[in-house]
Amino acid sequence: MKIKTKLKLITGIIAVFMLILITLSITKALEERASMNQVQKLNILSQKLSLLIHETQKERGASAGFLGSKGKKFIDILPKQRLLTNKRNKELRAYLSTLDLNSFPKELKSTVLAFKSDMYKINNIRSLVDQLKISVKNEVGYYSNMNKKILDIVGLTAKLADNPELVKALDSYTNFLKSKERAGIERAVLSNTFAANKFAKGMFYKWITLVAEQKSYLDSFMAMESQKDKDLYAKVMHSSVVDKVNKMREIAKQKAISGNFGVDSVVWFKTITKK
Repeated sequence: MKIKTKLKLITGIIAVFMLILITLSITKALEERASMNQVQKLNILSQKLSLLIHETQKERGASAGFLGSKGKKFIDILPKQRLLTNKRNKELRAYLSTLDLNSFPKELKSTVLAFKSDMYKINNIRSLVDQLKISVKNEVGYYSNMNKKILDIVGLTAKLADNPELVKALDSYTNFLKSKERAGIERAVLSNTFAANKFAKGMFYKWITLVAEQKSYLDSFMAMESQKDKDLYAKVMHSSVVDKVNKMREIAKQKAISGNFGVDSVVWFKTITKK
């Protein structure tokens, strides 16, 4: 074989090899871009879900207060809160309509469908609350089960991310939201308790557990945050509102057996909502 022919053969082999490398690089880049695009969509979805869960948490608390007072309190708060929940749900549904859930893992699609099924029942739950025909346990349970599905969807974004820093940030964010959800259930439990002026059966233990869980999730959140974010959190939480919440908590603890707390359930609701 002549040298010229050998050179042509070598050049051809190198060209084919380079073409394979380029093709693989492009394919990898496209896959990474598609993955990042999905994560970006899920981040927006998480934002929409976070806004909705904030309202369902408040509605759960106001409903519990209404039931605890036997319909005498939260008369003005509850209808307004339901409108806020409806608004955020409408925004979420509009965004979901732009997503092709079949392009995401089956776990995400099934959880979204399960959440939508729960949300579909909300008007029936509201009607039972208005008629005082549902127990606080079942009312709180409905909203809490639905909110759990919302948090599960948010948590799935961390599983789909492939950037270590992004995974860490999303895990931290999920822990923060889980702590906030426990605070929301606490708002509902004590709204009902202060309105009824006594702890219902099993509610004191539930409340103490919720406070402990909040701390646990916040510890996990803080463990993954930067010092800058830790300082910001400490600054925000150094507030008179937090002090007021802790004082009302202390009253609930000291008078757990006797009741007669002397705490207005609406004041509690508004104060912990600010927190």
